[in-house]
Amino acid sequence: MKILIVRTFPDIMNTEGYNVQEIGLARALIVAGNVCDIILYNGKNKDRVQECTFEENGKIYYYRIYWLRGYNLLKNGFMPSAEKIIRQYDVIQVDEYDLIYSWRLYTWQIRPTVVYHGLYYSEYTRGYNLKCRVFDQMFLRWHRHDKVIALTKSEKATEFLRGKGFKHVHTAGVGLDIRQFENQGKKVTCPISPKGNKFRLLYVGKIEERRNSLFLLDVFQKLKEKVKNVELVVIGSGEKDYLKAFGEKAQEMIANGDLTYLKRASQRELALVYENCDLLLFPSNYEIFGMVLLEAMYFGLPVVSSDNGGSGTLIKDGENGRILHDFRTQSWTEAVEELMINREKYNDMKEKAAHTIREGFIWEHLADKFIAAFEEARGLFEKKEF
Repeated sequence: MKILIVRTFPDIMNTEGYNVQEIGLARALIVAGNVCDIILYNGKNKDRVQECTFEENGKIYYYRIYWLRGYNLLKNGFMPSAEKIIRQYDVIQVDEYDLIYSWRLYTWQIRPTVVYHGLYYSEYTRGYNLKCRVFDQMFLRWHRHDKVIALTKSEKATEFLRGKGFKHVHTAGVGLDIRQFENQGKKVTCPISPKGNKFRLLYVGKIEERRNSLFLLDVFQKLKEKVKNVELVVIGSGEKDYLKAFGEKAQEMIANGDLTYLKRASQRELALVYENCDLLLFPSNYEIFGMVLLEAMYFGLPVVSSDNGGSGTLIKDGENGRILHDFRTQSWTEAVEELMINREKYNDMKEKAAHTIREGFIWEHLADKFIAAFEEARGLFEKKEF
């Protein structure tokens, strides 16, 4: 099967950076015996084709990235030359039901099309909620979409799309591309000190209101009042004003040696960080998925998380991690303290966290779900359902 992943977001990606989902999925589909290429938005730059290779089990594989000139209209990416390329493939995948170019492609299907959707309604995302109401009135309601095949990143996103009349919706989740953690011949040193006798907590991600970063410090401060042998590592940056407030609140903790702060770390450095920490705290107000959940659990770190798209898909509360449904510091400190005290439960949770990702959420394990959706879309297309 010839598959084309069309990324319809209007931003120019750094494909050498943080866990690019399109590349991880494409590689898994190729190893499974398919041809898979990718279209990426290239802004005002000229169209170009990037030939890419990767090695798997001693075999070299190839794929293409089409970098296409486009324009951004109301945070929607449009690439005029995409449709000529699309016609060369058996099936395509587009992002998000509410992106206008995605809607055009899944409504007037040039080729069989699957939507891969991540966002969902939340009290925290009132701007997105309003955008969807406007989009539904202006676009979605005027053309049938009950035959469109959709995959989602979480159960929350599945429920969201079904509420909009999509009938063929399946939860796929998000995969982890473990190649990003490989050393590739370059020596990498851990950016934090080796773990000692203290129980080491970790947060990785943007320092911002959505991620509830100041609450994270409240939890750690409350925990320090109850137990002494605990420390926190924070890796991430953010907007100037919020980052300043975070720094002021964390200043004394850093001075006392209780908190280690790093602005950034490479993926290979993060692998070493995960191996030198005990538990990930993830109190995000809203998360489409949260790649850091995948990464931490892959390395055997139990996660204490808020209820969000990723945690609801990956974590069985009390088995391979914890999901907390409030933002009371007492709830969070008690959850952490319980795992610090009950080492048998902690070790069991650690093992199950790693097993969850290694056996179910590596891209190679998810490829079959995508292939099944692509075949379903082709079947409906051949029946002239569009």
